Amino acid sequence: MDKSRTLFYRRLAFFVCLTALYLVLFTLLSSTPFYDVTGAHNDRLFSADDVYCVTEFYSPQMDDSARIIKHPLFIVFACLFTRAEGLVLGPLSVKDHYQVVVAFQMAVSILSCIYLEKILRRQYGLSQRRALLLCAAYALAFSTLFYTFVAETYILSALVLLMTFYYAREGKGAATVALGVCAAGITITNAVLWAAIVWLGGAGSRRRRLAILALGGAAFCAVAALMPVGEFFFSRIISGGLSSAESFRDSFGLLELLKRVFFAFFGSTAFWLDTVEATPFGDWTGDALSFLPSAPWPIVAAALVWVGLLAWGVIRGRRSSLLWAPLGVLGCNLLLHGAIQYGLKEGFLYSLHHLPAQVLLVALALKRGPEGREVRWTEGLVWCYVICQAALNVPGYLELARFITR
Repeated sequence: MDKSRTLFYRRLAFFVCLTALYLVLFTLLSSTPFYDVTGAHNDRLFSADDVYCVTEFYSPQMDDSARIIKHPLFIVFACLFTRAEGLVLGPLSVKDHYQVVVAFQMAVSILSCIYLEKILRRQYGLSQRRALLLCAAYALAFSTLFYTFVAETYILSALVLLMTFYYAREGKGAATVALGVCAAGITITNAVLWAAIVWLGGAGSRRRRLAILALGGAAFCAVAALMPVGEFFFSRIISGGLSSAESFRDSFGLLELLKRVFFAFFGSTAFWLDTVEATPFGDWTGDALSFLPSAPWPIVAAALVWVGLLAWGVIRGRRSSLLWAPLGVLGCNLLLHGAIQYGLKEGFLYSLHHLPAQVLLVALALKRGPEGREVRWTEGLVWCYVICQAALNVPGYLELARFITR
């Protein structure tokens, strides 16, 4: 068997195993009351708005609330998705409808991993083994698993951002512009992340990248204007955006800020932290779960290892053009949710807006050196990190199972 075929079968085996894992988890969750959200409330788990998402966004009647400002085109997509679901499957219970949405998100999550593997192997030049190792780190991260099986926008955002990393660097202008429309349409702040990827990591001259940015912005405005949500969106975007920034901005002191940024960006992305049975704002006491900015020492140690890998990736990739796009995405998130403190109490919500970028930064630490030397010790640390993801989250998964079945 030639080498290319062997590598293909390795990739196939990895994604078959990942699909099997997701199907097992989906089956287990479907056997619980979790997806029957009749009478359930938002923010029951880590501030996720899954109840609203599955009953109002994924609804035959298009949502007309102020959430249009944040998710203008996703609302249209979710409505059309639900209408198509009704034509194909007929009337469904709330639980069955939720399960259909999650089945779609599972496909999106696996596709995200496929694009991540392509980026790591084709653009970052990683060996097949190392590319799949980092795909495992991404796929097994708690935030990836959570937002695969809980109805929200974040797994879609991750896919669009990963596709933007790929197509912008490949110089595919039309695809990159279309992804700009999707990024802003899913979550409006993602437009900044899309722009950072295009400007810092896109192929071609500055003039060409500037043209793509302009075309992406114009295309989004044109598409949004043609949608039923267009009038509301353009009339409320400024006032609504300012109001949201004021409502969800925190004002922690420096030490508390650093602690919360560490756990939000490098802890809860991959691990189950300490929890409290209330929302981050103290609501729904006894009937909600949210993360605290603390964790057992093995998880803190694993998170520190990941931070070290990120720093080493930045150092090793400091002369590489591959560095700037993921560093820009992580930097934008740190600025918005860290320095500005927008939504910092709910920092876990935004994990998939920056986790793909973190994986790409670590990939720079796994690249061969200029003389062809391999950094085996770095690979060993990543292996340890993935093992920690699988082992240290088990108590958290058991806690989650008890919470949703009680």
